[in-house]
Amino acid sequence: MRPVRGLAVVLASALAAAGPVAALVPLAATPAAAQPAERKAAEARSEKSDGSGAAERDRLNGFVISRQLVDRDDIIPGGPPRDGIRSIDAPEFTSVEEATWVDDTTPVLGVVVGGDARAYPVHLMDYHQIANDVVGGVPIVVTWDPLTGVPLAFERTVDGRVLEFGVSGLLYNSGFLMYDRETESLWSQFLGQAVSGPLSGRKLKRVRIRQEDLASWRTRVGTTKVLVRPLPKSIDYRFSPFERYIVEDAIRYPVKARDERFHAKELVLGVVVDGKARAYLGSVLTREGGWVEDVFRGRKITIDYSTELSVFRWEAPDDVEVTEAYWFAWKAFHPDTEVWKAENAAKRN
Repeated sequence: MRPVRGLAVVLASALAAAGPVAALVPLAATPAAAQPAERKAAEARSEKSDGSGAAERDRLNGFVISRQLVDRDDIIPGGPPRDGIRSIDAPEFTSVEEATWVDDTTPVLGVVVGGDARAYPVHLMDYHQIANDVVGGVPIVVTWDPLTGVPLAFERTVDGRVLEFGVSGLLYNSGFLMYDRETESLWSQFLGQAVSGPLSGRKLKRVRIRQEDLASWRTRVGTTKVLVRPLPKSIDYRFSPFERYIVEDAIRYPVKARDERFHAKELVLGVVVDGKARAYLGSVLTREGGWVEDVFRGRKITIDYSTELSVFRWEAPDDVEVTEAYWFAWKAFHPDTEVWKAENAAKRN
């Protein structure tokens, strides 16, 4: 069976209705005595400042919202509790030949660090969203947001300390917020930046990630390891609770900017150069034959879009920030984005 590409959204109603997701058990809470000093200090400041810290922590999955970079009211519950979606904290891998849960058409999130290539099948990441891993000797976090259709990877060492990330159950701008278990700072996955807590304002260093069918990923890197199913006895990874969401032309949570010219879940390859954003939409690329060579702010960008597999195969210089997303999410975080048009772009003959 080929899993549906880009399956989306962890909604409270979907979680309640989906048997496999209901099996996800929240991790045990950290005892108060073991909490890092930064976390306890943040809690004390919050309660002292407004006297309502305990109630606010309960509403927001036990997190203290402090030193925030975004409006406090824009951080909202997404449905599941803290760690209700369990991160993968000790990922295991196997060879492609031994990975019976994938085939050549399976969409995977691929990263390479120090020659170590790894593939994280999207239909597994749908249920976990975060994999804390060490690739090529570098601690990284591989993330997938079913709400926004965004795969991103980051180095997870900040100020010399390796952070471990979990799913907070909170949202900002319809994108999910991660949290680090060391300080309980909240991090926007889309921005790669802490938006609340002791580490507020810090940014994570991106690691290039690609979302491709397994065959294309293997062609690109040669030998690759494949993520092993983390909880095969309690989750039937063949099915996703999010199949309806991907085809809905709707936005379930508040966003900062909207543009209804395109379907909300239109697939986008977005690029940022020198603070300027451009969006390449799958439907527009399809009308132009699926392949384009473009120049954006002096950088050559090549895209080969497969309509059949809904996969972008792209090449861009290292200083180009590349993000795959649903249209509504790209627009929400880049309200001034350009939309690529066919004029002045080279096409394949």
